[in-house]
Amino acid sequence: MKKVVLVIFCLFLILCGFYFLKDRLFWIDKFEFLSPIDYSGDIPIRRDYYGEGNFGAKRSRGRRLHLGIDILAEIGSPVKAAKSGIVLNATRNHGMGKYVEIKHRSGLITIYGHLSKILVKKGQRVKQAETVGEVGKTGNARNRLILPHLHFEVRKFGLPQDPVNYLYLSSNKDRFKLLNALFPNGKNNTHNSQ
Repeated sequence: MKKVVLVIFCLFLILCGFYFLKDRLFWIDKFEFLSPIDYSGDIPIRRDYYGEGNFGAKRSRGRRLHLGIDILAEIGSPVKAAKSGIVLNATRNHGMGKYVEIKHRSGLITIYGHLSKILVKKGQRVKQAETVGEVGKTGNARNRLILPHLHFEVRKFGLPQDPVNYLYLSSNKDRFKLLNALFPNGKNNTHNSQ
């Protein structure tokens, strides 16, 4: 009888350990940082009639700076989480249009703007490479002369960072092949924003 109780107690401890461990494993990323858009070669930065999409580019006739990068992409292209994290915002505003903001470990926040669709909810946990939205032309990107793109920001402890410094430029295509095998079609619990 004592052995049975001991075995049941040990199983209980193991199950409790898995329950608490799953929260810690959630944060484990396959790569340090992943591009939110699948591309081959160099990052395709937006350059059009309304300006350049580089970090720090001047906006509003020099009154403000661009706090992210604009990655060229077709409308409807999947936008994937650069790292695992928790969705802080999945909403819209005038400038960014539909956007998703994700909190990661080490004081990092990533922002994905001008989306046509939002596929996550506030408070949702997302894994690296999980699809969080689709590229669109919302917010101040609605103008017909602005090329479709993803506005992508990285902030560390609230301070804007150049996202290019975080992205792996050379082998993203191979990483996406691996991650697409792990997450076919970027499947996740979807929620279409309006």
